[in-house]
Amino acid sequence: MSSTSSAAGKKLVLSTLLETDHYESLIKELTCTKCNRYMKPPIYLCVDGHSICGPCYEKSYQCHICQKEFAQIRPIVLESLAKKVLFPCTNSGCPKHATISQLEQHTPSCQFRIINCFMARVYGECSWKGRAGDWMEHCFTDHKQKVTELPFITVKDKWDAKRTEPVLNYFLLKCFDKIFNVYQIYDKRGGRMMWTVLVNDDQADKFYFEVDIFLPDLPSKKIVYRRPCKCEKDADFLEHTQNVYIPVENIFSMLDESESVNFTVRIGEVENLPLLETPRTSESLILLNNEDHKEI
Repeated sequence: MSSTSSAAGKKLVLSTLLETDHYESLIKELTCTKCNRYMKPPIYLCVDGHSICGPCYEKSYQCHICQKEFAQIRPIVLESLAKKVLFPCTNSGCPKHATISQLEQHTPSCQFRIINCFMARVYGECSWKGRAGDWMEHCFTDHKQKVTELPFITVKDKWDAKRTEPVLNYFLLKCFDKIFNVYQIYDKRGGRMMWTVLVNDDQADKFYFEVDIFLPDLPSKKIVYRRPCKCEKDADFLEHTQNVYIPVENIFSMLDESESVNFTVRIGEVENLPLLETPRTSESLILLNNEDHKEI
């Protein structure tokens, strides 16, 4: 028997096992009867043997089922099973089965989790709610001006001094087989405008983004910044030193006649960037130095 067919056979056996009533009853035994969440060590028992998860135990002074005190021993066998059992994802429709530690990493990014449209948090104009895996399709249908399958997006944004929300703009760029989240943020307290790009890739530094602020009728005047992209799992991305920060007074100097900021955000792969040569002494400076030596 080939290794491929053997692996397929094991997968079929595992799939069949996970669908049995016996396995479902085991999952039920490893589910906290108080919060209805999967239990992981430490697990606690009352004197009558009812189990409870650690977080619920910390908030309880007696068993919620029989109202008796908790035992001084821990269910070692139950805790051992909790570490090894493959639990089903709690998001409806998701076929994922994994250990608790693996499931904790999977759940926040599960494509079957129910989310609200993030565009509503920025623009306040959308009531969509659905599976995370369907969100991009929704955006391309209902938010066409905010999404693109090109590696760049050009924006004309009317400056409004009365705006109080920090996130001025949010865009999605679907390119390089990734989803890039583009944020334009106004740090009013710090007196600066910020751009940052998050990507759904642990190796986000493989990509870079450029912010090109320009005046359509004055091509000689331009502000260009290039920075590495960051992983969307980075909780501190707003404080990251590699974001693009531009003082507001510089932004004001780039407002066009309609008091709008015109900018383009581009995404690229770092490996395709040309290596820059080490700067050499300018010819004019060499000539000046030679003239100085002659005078001496």
